[in-house]
Amino acid sequence: MQFSIGYLKNDKQMLIREFGEKQPNKGKILGLEELREQHLQGFIYNESEILDENRAILNEQIKYFPIRNGEDLELSFEQFEDISAETAQIIFSKINDSWLLSNNIGLLEELFKVSTHLKSLWPNERTTFFEELWFVIKNNIGASTLKIIYNDIQMSKKEHEKNKLVRGVVNGEKNPIPAPATEPEEALMDHYSKEFNSNFEVTEYDPHKGEIVITATINNSPILMMAKVNRLSRLQKALFGTLFDGLQA
Repeated sequence: MQFSIGYLKNDKQMLIREFGEKQPNKGKILGLEELREQHLQGFIYNESEILDENRAILNEQIKYFPIRNGEDLELSFEQFEDISAETAQIIFSKINDSWLLSNNIGLLEELFKVSTHLKSLWPNERTTFFEELWFVIKNNIGASTLKIIYNDIQMSKKEHEKNKLVRGVVNGEKNPIPAPATEPEEALMDHYSKEFNSNFEVTEYDPHKGEIVITATINNSPILMMAKVNRLSRLQKALFGTLFDGLQA
């Protein structure tokens, strides 16, 4: 799995480096204010470099990716500049696993509330439902990318016309982007048509590539989810199995 980690260089700048299949490069220096536009899987800082305005930026970004103190990780900025891909993977797993566990526990504690809220959106606000579900799933499996393909109903505009079944997509890296399904996405739904047999099922998972395919149904309506993750735990599978059970009518 490709992943990007940032490290705060000083009170105004950060270094972003990519790791994964390709050899890691030296990265790029950006202004800290650009953190809002970056799609990262982790961010590291040193307390001595944090100003109040910087802390506000970090506080608003922690809902998108884990943010950790470099001193806790025993990793200085200078070490991060020359870190190997193998060591970066260890650091990434460490910060990602603790962030996900915190998110998983938080969802478990709020599961009834989240389920009830999503169920209220399902009948008449299908796009909003899947945008919010996208965030819940992404932040609880640590997906670097997540695509959800689903069925929707296009209401007829003329008196004697029937409502039309259409497919929609919510896709993105940092934020969900809704759109009509393309032909390849329609073909994917057809390809997995025989797999929609339960409320939630991990249909395919390649731990080496970090690629996962999930089939689900809500009130017999099929949903296909495809994501890239660092790993998938038993807790996460059980948590989403329970969530989708709760989303049924």
